[in-house]
Amino acid sequence: GFGPTITFRKNLKLSAFFNYRTGCDIVNGTQMTTTNMYAYNNQSTAVLKRWRRPGDVTDMPRALWNSGYNWLGSDRYVQDASFLRFRTVTLRYSFAPDFLKKIKFRSCSAYITAENLYTFTHYVGQDPEVTTTSTNPFTVVTDNSNTPPSLTITLGLSVSF
Repeated sequence: GFGPTITFRKNLKLSAFFNYRTGCDIVNGTQMTTTNMYAYNNQSTAVLKRWRRPGDVTDMPRALWNSGYNWLGSDRYVQDASFLRFRTVTLRYSFAPDFLKKIKFRSCSAYITAENLYTFTHYVGQDPEVTTTSTNPFTVVTDNSNTPPSLTITLGLSVSF
């Protein structure tokens, strides 16, 4: 990751942090499950453009209830999971030394922090930042729509006497 820090007039500081990943492909397991047209489970609206009769031009195979191979993994579910995430931004105001002497504080600052603001990606799944717990370098990383990180906003006051 990377991030700039900008200070204005010695008492106002803006810090940001971005993290990224590039060149990583993952299997969109949710898409594989919701477009398999294998049984009675819920399906994505993407299956509405499935192949139905000779001459149809589509990238969605035909529906085969309880048979066929649509439920098997294939390269149509492998997607580029490159992303740039605006992870954190903090705006901090540090009170002036003259003011601190009057209220008998050594230091005092107020801040607001926002986390997980936006993710720039072409990945169509829930969250491109999928990890695996395996140490095997040949493990296939699969996105099964785990909940992505939530937007969090924190207000704070830091005081030292």
